[in-house]
Amino acid sequence: MTTTTTWTTTRGPLAQAASMTARSLVSVRNQPAQLIDFLMIPMMILLSITFFMGGQMMGTWQAFLDYAGPTLIAMGLFFAIVSTGLGLFADLKTGVFDRLTAMPVSRFALLAGRVAADMVKHLWALLIVGGVAFAIGYRADGGAVGVAATALVVVLFLSACSWSMVLVGLTAKSEEQIQTWMVSLLMPLAYTSTMFVEIETLPGPVQWWARVNPLTALADTMRVLLADEAPGSETLALLGWCAAILAVFVPLSLRAYRRRLTS
Repeated sequence: MTTTTTWTTTRGPLAQAASMTARSLVSVRNQPAQLIDFLMIPMMILLSITFFMGGQMMGTWQAFLDYAGPTLIAMGLFFAIVSTGLGLFADLKTGVFDRLTAMPVSRFALLAGRVAADMVKHLWALLIVGGVAFAIGYRADGGAVGVAATALVVVLFLSACSWSMVLVGLTAKSEEQIQTWMVSLLMPLAYTSTMFVEIETLPGPVQWWARVNPLTALADTMRVLLADEAPGSETLALLGWCAAILAVFVPLSLRAYRRRLTS
């Protein structure tokens, strides 16, 4: 006599996503090098650009650190979102998701859990590299409240952008394709924003693009919060970009995942 086991659950997608987040974070105990991967890019960008280019751009590296230190950290973390795509690709390649999809788990929860776990790692890197910036002389007029608010908007923006890497991880044929995505899209976005340059120094046509660049909205919001000023249009633009990115890439990622399961 053959018996059939039917898996059921009463937990909602958010609770399932929290479980998937915890599962992803458990792997850090066995592979602590994951934390180094998230840390090294923002650390190298902060220190190398500040000390080797800052004086040339703004007279002294200390003046450059005051203007661009926090946004350089955010730019490094933005580059590090490629780890989300690489991690998801590795899970799919090793069959981890094949086992999970045999259980009554929301498809959204599986993907959101990966993103949320990576946000915890981004936050850890943000705290460590932010501490280094403080150690070499950066100070925020907004105090602890301004720093906390800035960290919140950075993590919010990274979580939205990470869904683009979820889609890449689901559709890429190799790790090299995912790395190419960073070079061809993430880096041009960062270097055509006001992350570490003043918009008035850019050529006219480039200024137009820099003003609508989502990373400019992030940089301007960070500077407002860290300067203890009231958020304005730059913050609304940032929230609008986050909503737009999620509205595009979450459905596309879920669709790509369903296609992968049926292929």
